[in-house]
Amino acid sequence: MRPPVTERARAAVGETERLVAWLRLPAIGLLLLSRSLPHPNPERADFYIVFALFAAWSVGALAWVTLRRTDPRFGLIATALDVAFITALAELSGGPFSNARLAYALIPILVAFRFRPTVTALASGATIVAYVIQGIAHPAGKGNDAERFIATYAGYLAWVGAACVLLSALLARRTEAVEQLADSRSRLLADALSAEQRERKALAESLHDHAVQNLLSALHELDEAAETAPHPALARAEQAVRETVGDLREAIFELHPYVLDEAGLEAAVRSVAERAALHGGLELALDLRPDVGGRHDQLLFSAARELVLNVVRHASAQRLEVELSRANGDVVLVVEDDGCGLDPGQLAARLADGHIGLASQRVRVESAGGRMSVVSRPGAGTRAEVRLPR
Repeated sequence: MRPPVTERARAAVGETERLVAWLRLPAIGLLLLSRSLPHPNPERADFYIVFALFAAWSVGALAWVTLRRTDPRFGLIATALDVAFITALAELSGGPFSNARLAYALIPILVAFRFRPTVTALASGATIVAYVIQGIAHPAGKGNDAERFIATYAGYLAWVGAACVLLSALLARRTEAVEQLADSRSRLLADALSAEQRERKALAESLHDHAVQNLLSALHELDEAAETAPHPALARAEQAVRETVGDLREAIFELHPYVLDEAGLEAAVRSVAERAALHGGLELALDLRPDVGGRHDQLLFSAARELVLNVVRHASAQRLEVELSRANGDVVLVVEDDGCGLDPGQLAARLADGHIGLASQRVRVESAGGRMSVVSRPGAGTRAEVRLPR
């Protein structure tokens, strides 16, 4: 199942605004460089005051979108401020002939990154109107051929704006197509996981209701036979049956952890971590919040089981730490060990050798809208983190 649209959209808006904020910074340098170019209209002293305000706004906007979440309204406000600052800088440094007027062409380009053709068209129109009005109102706009110059540059701005609108529309359509493919992939994954869980549950129930019960009946018969006529062979047979029942119960737990259905994610992760630590002789540290469950419990449990079993099988560790918590609306699972670690270059080799457990879990997590990261160095242990929307 995909994460809520609002979360996906908010993440996309934040990424876009960070990119736009970084692209705004070079404009500061270009505007400063333009002051060294020859120009018939000298800049007024207050040009530098407005320039300093624009530079402060650009740096502040970058800090804001880096440290905080943003929404589409921020983009509208930012565009309006960009147009206002560039208009003021052009007005204070030569009007329609100002070197600063060239920055008007940056507005449609920046807005096009937001993948909203209508907003791009509005911003392009506002840019043209702002340039024409300040050009006509400026004293330099009354000179010979000034009107033709203003019209020509306005035409260039219109051409750039039209190109940006088309580009924004094209990118928006492609983004929508990608999102539809991602939705289809998520639905297919959900269906596959659901079918897998049904089959695993049916197999677990069959083993419990038939194989285990038959073995328990046989164990009861062996107990009675041993009481009637004790024999070493009966004792060995009884021990073998008991071990087989234990193995089957372990297999049933692996197939379908009923504790997940009955007691929730925290109890299920605790159970699988304790079993793994017991089998591997590991010191275990648990930090599990009891109220973190959500719609991806089965996927989180599957990831936890795969990760702790990897520690037991491959890490040669002494200590295992498992954490289950919430952060920014996500459920976060962390599995960390102090084992031998792993060279990142070995992951591809292990995948080629058929060890697909981690790769499979990563695909499942990412298809459900989450993230999975594994940080490891030889001799320095491994830290795996899984984040899924609640």
